[in-house]
Amino acid sequence: MTPTIYLVSLILPFILLYQYILLPLFLSPLSKIPAANPLSPITNLWILYIRWRNIENQTLLRLHQKLGPIVRLAPNELSVNCYEGGLKTIYGGGFAKDEFYVRRFVNYGKVNMLCMTDNKAHGLRRRMLSSVYSKSSIMSSASLRVTSRNMLFDRLLPQLVKSAEAGKPVDVFKLSYAYSMDSFMAFQFGLKLGSNFLLDTKERDWYMDAFFGRRQWYFWSDNFSGLVGGLLRVGIHLVPKWITIANHEAADWILKKCDLAEEMVSSGEELPVGDVPTPYVQERAAFRKASGDGGDGAPEDYPYRWELASEMYDHKAAAMETSGDTLTYIFYEMSRHPELQKKLRDELLKLDPPLKCSLEGDAELPEFKAVDDIPLLGAILQETLRRWAPVPGGQPRVTPPPVCSLAGYDNIPPGVKVHSSAGVLHRNPEVFPNPEEWTPDRWLDSSDKQTSEMNRWFWAWSSGGTTCLGNNFATNSMKLVIATVYSNFTTKIVDAKGIEQDEGYTAGPRGSKLMLQFDRVK
Repeated sequence: MTPTIYLVSLILPFILLYQYILLPLFLSPLSKIPAANPLSPITNLWILYIRWRNIENQTLLRLHQKLGPIVRLAPNELSVNCYEGGLKTIYGGGFAKDEFYVRRFVNYGKVNMLCMTDNKAHGLRRRMLSSVYSKSSIMSSASLRVTSRNMLFDRLLPQLVKSAEAGKPVDVFKLSYAYSMDSFMAFQFGLKLGSNFLLDTKERDWYMDAFFGRRQWYFWSDNFSGLVGGLLRVGIHLVPKWITIANHEAADWILKKCDLAEEMVSSGEELPVGDVPTPYVQERAAFRKASGDGGDGAPEDYPYRWELASEMYDHKAAAMETSGDTLTYIFYEMSRHPELQKKLRDELLKLDPPLKCSLEGDAELPEFKAVDDIPLLGAILQETLRRWAPVPGGQPRVTPPPVCSLAGYDNIPPGVKVHSSAGVLHRNPEVFPNPEEWTPDRWLDSSDKQTSEMNRWFWAWSSGGTTCLGNNFATNSMKLVIATVYSNFTTKIVDAKGIEQDEGYTAGPRGSKLMLQFDRVK
């Protein structure tokens, strides 16, 4: 053995000891932060195990209840559960997104707004679409009035009337997903090109099977994307092959919608108001205005084909899943509270015109603003988004240079993964007394000071520059269907097995089912 090799063999163990044991355990600025597990300061194996078992959300809640507002999950990862020095700093301070979003949400090989990690690029993309999703645009949209009327009076109500007359229970989980998808895609692509999951159950079941089939495999693609891709290149499917095929089929389905929308818009023909693909037209124009080139697609592609498709795919997926889960839990909670159904119905019948069922084709919608202004309806939606947050998982960011302070701890270096989660924030008993209880009245009867504090901690739509772009559309769409249902029906639970919330970044009922009986109001 040469002297050099001998010297290295003596020094190397001390270097490794310092780098991987002494530094993270005792010398790192993160060493003072409470650790989730004895292994957390020196390896990410513990948090990977928690994610593999799919128990991260419940684990983080328990940890914060025990250890306080900030917890160290891994050598370079923190969970933060507070407003000052937490939400306000991380999400209002422009911390960049973690690569998690790229691994999870890239479509067609193109980043969309959700997975943009560069704040400047994200802001530019957001401005391309913000006007069409603004509350004033949603409230005054002529095309949305046409499509909403079609969803409610032509597709949804006839089915509910038929089920009620037959005394047949309805799977509200599938119904909520179908309505959420149809409602948004009619706005996104117009009635002619949008989905029809409320009536075409075969297509709905195909899409939902493909959409949910991949959930149990997110652990591998989120945490070992390089390994998944590397094995795939040599023909080994760590994620089952049928998942890949289903993903491609779903992507092709949306791409075809984009292609047909492009063909329709570029023809220059005047479209019926309900067939206008509003968000598609908006972003199409914004892309072309922002740059003189045609994107980086193949010569035969129309300008920005793949960028548009990536954005449209993401918007559609978010609208279906988050609104579908929220509506499912609203119907569940309302069915447990028949007295609240009557109280809400009394308010709804004051609308002019009321949202009463008419199978003669002559029903009209009240003004969107009139529905939006019903306090009890707003409280029901708000409380459901709090108690059953559709995105309960962590929303990871990366600390910026040179250093920052979080939850009372200073000198946190750049490049540390940090995240907060609605599923934990919404269960702070000091802000939301009895947090596990679904109590809409908390949004109606609290003092101004209490309401202000609850609103600061309410995080169903995220916050800062990454606040959910579609929250105004989703709020309007959900309020309309809740108002329509309880203007015409009472609901009661037939089978709620599996209604407990699943784990994950997004999460709905573990059993993916909720059977309710609908009865007509006389």
